[in-house]
Amino acid sequence: MIRSYGLNVECGERENHARDLAQHFDGLPSRIFSDGAGWWCGVAPEAVAADPVARTAAGRQLYWLLRTAPPVYRYALAGVETGEFRTYAELMAEKDLTIFPGLVVSEDIWAATGGRADFSDFAPGYRWIPYRGETRR
Repeated sequence: MIRSYGLNVECGERENHARDLAQHFDGLPSRIFSDGAGWWCGVAPEAVAADPVARTAAGRQLYWLLRTAPPVYRYALAGVETGEFRTYAELMAEKDLTIFPGLVVSEDIWAATGGRADFSDFAPGYRWIPYRGETRR
């Protein structure tokens, strides 16, 4: 069974921010959706196989594109079924964000959740737990 693989980016309460991100990922299939607490932009490369090597290559491409995206998002994560990752409130309540390799957070979220040294610079205004790639699931 192949589960959905992609990058999901939370944009807060502004739908237009999610639309701006979808436009940034022009050429890749994307969708805009709301979880009731915030707006998201989901980007899923077409035909990513169940093969972890293919998913890792896709993930690296998605993160590379996210580095140059407009700074209108709060957090993002690539992986299998990340569309149901966490609401903003759930993310802020999480005790240890380092359990999510590849998690990109705004500087505000990083500071509010303890400013852990495990996070590295990602893009201006953002930090992340470096992406390690995918494994068989």
